[in-house]
Amino acid sequence: MGSNSNVPRLNRGLARYETDHFAILGVPLTADSKGIRRGYLQAAKALHPDRFVGDPEGAERANILFAKLVNPANEVLTKERERGEYETVLKMRIKRLLETPPPDLWPSGEAVKGLAEHPHWQEEYVRRVEKLAKEQYSSMETLLEKTEQLSELNLAYLLLKAGYQGSLAPASRTTTATGIPTPSPSRTTVGGIPASPVVAPPSRPPVQPVPTPPPAPKLSPGETRFIQALDMIERKQYRDAVQYLNFAISAEPNVARYYLHRGIAHLKQGNAGMAKADFMQASRLEPANAELMAEVRRWMQQVTTQQPVPVPKDSVPPTRVASRQTSQAQKVVPPPRKEDNGGFLSRLFGRKK
Repeated sequence: MGSNSNVPRLNRGLARYETDHFAILGVPLTADSKGIRRGYLQAAKALHPDRFVGDPEGAERANILFAKLVNPANEVLTKERERGEYETVLKMRIKRLLETPPPDLWPSGEAVKGLAEHPHWQEEYVRRVEKLAKEQYSSMETLLEKTEQLSELNLAYLLLKAGYQGSLAPASRTTTATGIPTPSPSRTTVGGIPASPVVAPPSRPPVQPVPTPPPAPKLSPGETRFIQALDMIERKQYRDAVQYLNFAISAEPNVARYYLHRGIAHLKQGNAGMAKADFMQASRLEPANAELMAEVRRWMQQVTTQQPVPVPKDSVPPTRVASRQTSQAQKVVPPPRKEDNGGFLSRLFGRKK
């Protein structure tokens, strides 16, 4: 599990590319809030200090696991906004992996064998996760191994959901445990009677196993927000996209593509001036990037052709109309002035003499 001072690292499955909060809590990617709660309580109970009385080293290790892995996973998955953002990051990560898939993208562990060929692979995935989760926190010695198996299942599920077919390639020739193809047995006859098949010994040394590649680097906070912003732009949620890109730019202010896409989001909202400023900043940061500059020029043409909405000359702003109505309503007609010389009847019939 690693030393007491360090958090154990998961190097297989989805955890190679992103933190796998679902595997840490032992729940499937489809788990609802109740399922997340059950997974958290199971982990908290297994890592409680009372289970390590007389074992200070084990208690310290359990405390690290709970504080650095279990608690953060629960914080992300129990809050709707944080979980939505996290699932968006996973979706975009799988999308990028499928654009240029590495040769070992499909996990090779026992937990995922036969999953892609199963007629009801989604239900089978949930069943396998639930089975592993029952054993996950039963032993500190096997906790890391079980969690990595869960993470392999999670990666397989996301790949299959995205349409990945890499695991369904036809199997190669039968090989021995050493990786050497098994030669066809030669059959000879002795007096017309077939003799026992003779297998020729291997003529070359066993093939050494290919070392496991290092885990892919984690996304930076700015890159994470940028990926989320791209998803918002695809959904036409341009205001939210600007907010995500503001965060990305504050974290990494010298990345040209952040400004380019923030300018696109501004332009989609009709803010031509702000869009132009972002496009100019993107071109200043990477003037030698031909692909970026072509995109900037294409969007700048839309900035120049975008016309403001005309306002009729005789239109009156609502605030002025309201103030005019208010002033008219507040006008008070003064009462007629009282006459001192006999009043109305005196003026009509003349003054009495």
